[in-house]
Amino acid sequence: MRLHHAHTAFDCHNLLGEGCSWSASDQSLWWTDIETKSVFRWDDNSGGAAVRRLPNRAAFVFPRARGGFVLGFPKSIVITDPTFTDFTQMAEIEPHLAQTRVNDAAIDPYGGIVLGTYNERSREPVGSVYRVAPDGEVVTLFSGVAAANGLAFSPDGRIMYFTDTADGTIRRFALATQFASVTEIGPLAGPNVAPGSPDGATVDVEGGYWSARLRGGCVVRIDRNGQLTDRVDVPSMAPTCVALGGEDLRTLFITSRRIRQPSDELLRFPESGNLFRVEVDRPGGLPFDCRV
Repeated sequence: MRLHHAHTAFDCHNLLGEGCSWSASDQSLWWTDIETKSVFRWDDNSGGAAVRRLPNRAAFVFPRARGGFVLGFPKSIVITDPTFTDFTQMAEIEPHLAQTRVNDAAIDPYGGIVLGTYNERSREPVGSVYRVAPDGEVVTLFSGVAAANGLAFSPDGRIMYFTDTADGTIRRFALATQFASVTEIGPLAGPNVAPGSPDGATVDVEGGYWSARLRGGCVVRIDRNGQLTDRVDVPSMAPTCVALGGEDLRTLFITSRRIRQPSDELLRFPESGNLFRVEVDRPGGLPFDCRV
């Protein structure tokens, strides 16, 4: 197994950094700090960062192919302009469940967004996973979810990955053409494949699944056969999400959190909450366009 060590790219001290994704159009990484209601942009060419404040907590931010951005607010999917000043709700998510909020999401191979919810009050699996189609239609894919995470797609668009952090199994689903259906197949890996619990994820061009291991202090790569091939040690026990980007798509970016981490742990890992980076051997694929 190859060992790597990530280092701080941007000293942002996020309370809950999440939802990172690479934008090829502006060579930038976008992510959110859920608890401070902020969106961050890291310009990888200049090494500079920008922060924008939001009217609500956002679990993800995706640049839209037609301009502007899509945001995942706690109870809604919202479209905003390039300056993050005008916000239009396009879908409401679980309005009947006061305890849940929108959590992890990924752009699918057909331009839609797949997202799941998170129970903020308990580990009762009352949430679900949904797809927002490019035309705005919302379809429930499956239910019984406590903490939706790890959403990602294989390079050929045939496999969708998902994990419930409360359970820890990295599940796989066969995807029909044009997202006509999803059918669960055998899991990629069980909860004990690596230290910690699975959080955000991304997939490289060879189909390797990179999993941020919350409370495990690392990110691991799991190949298509479920075998560990790489481990990235992170200067935080709470890596939360990952994305492959950079000029050659070989930079693994890692967000992290400070909230809900013990005070003695934060003393040992003072960089917790930062954006980290490490160069890896296999590049990511070109990001799917968000056509929502």
